[in-house]
Amino acid sequence: MRRVISRALAPRAASRSHSSAAKPVFFDMVHSNNAARVRLWLRLKGMTSAIDTRVVTYADLQTAEFAAVNPLRKVPALVRADGATVFESNVILDYLEDKHRDDGPRFLPPTPEERQLVALLTRVHDLYIASPNCTQPNFAHTQGCMYLAPFETRFCSAARAMDRPTRAAKLNEIRHQLRWLEDHAVLSPYLAHATLTLADMTWFPTLVFMEFMLPRVFGWPDLFADGAPQLPRVAAWYQRLQREHPEFAEVREEIWGFWAQKHADGQFVEIVNETKDPAYNWAFEPK
Repeated sequence: MRRVISRALAPRAASRSHSSAAKPVFFDMVHSNNAARVRLWLRLKGMTSAIDTRVVTYADLQTAEFAAVNPLRKVPALVRADGATVFESNVILDYLEDKHRDDGPRFLPPTPEERQLVALLTRVHDLYIASPNCTQPNFAHTQGCMYLAPFETRFCSAARAMDRPTRAAKLNEIRHQLRWLEDHAVLSPYLAHATLTLADMTWFPTLVFMEFMLPRVFGWPDLFADGAPQLPRVAAWYQRLQREHPEFAEVREEIWGFWAQKHADGQFVEIVNETKDPAYNWAFEPK
């Protein structure tokens, strides 16, 4: 962890508390599902006034100042109160939950077995859905099949473009992991426990991506609507979070609004055209 942060990316003085002690700083992007899980934690934990939030842009990510915070040039990132920098969303959440275990509700369950399930759920999400597990160009995460164009556009660089076989394979991975979630998560009423855990915060923002994009890009049914028959347990959990915890509904609205604008701007047109190719299976199929 590095102990440097540029003044250009430091929180404004007006956002600091009246004490002389520095606050931690969380770097966020409105539409990032990995950043949104930290945003959910801050709101649900009641820590929004104790930790400053700095919303950054894609241009900010490319600066030397941000690279000093996260050398991968991605969000989320965190600068601790002592100036050390932390990146990777699950590492940030584990640190914050450990650091503030006695502040507000706890989001890790009491037994080793239940904590193991939380760890498994978050790891499956991170390995197989939300991370390319590589920093090299053109190694895209599975979720990228929903929004990375097949060639360079104003929404997608050439280095991030995704070819047709890769897109079809990654879409199949989404099918596989959603079915795994339906079959193996506790979902009574939450993913890993009777109360909210970090697993719920991890999966929910990513399902917002899927709720928006899968029907519009690939013509899938709305898998997460009330009473949807394809993944009934996942759909019930997804809707319950929004009914019982306004923080989840708020985050969904933030992410949804960003992608709705991108959809109106034409970001998905090239991908939709590509999915007309009958040589690949683009549909959602029940088991």
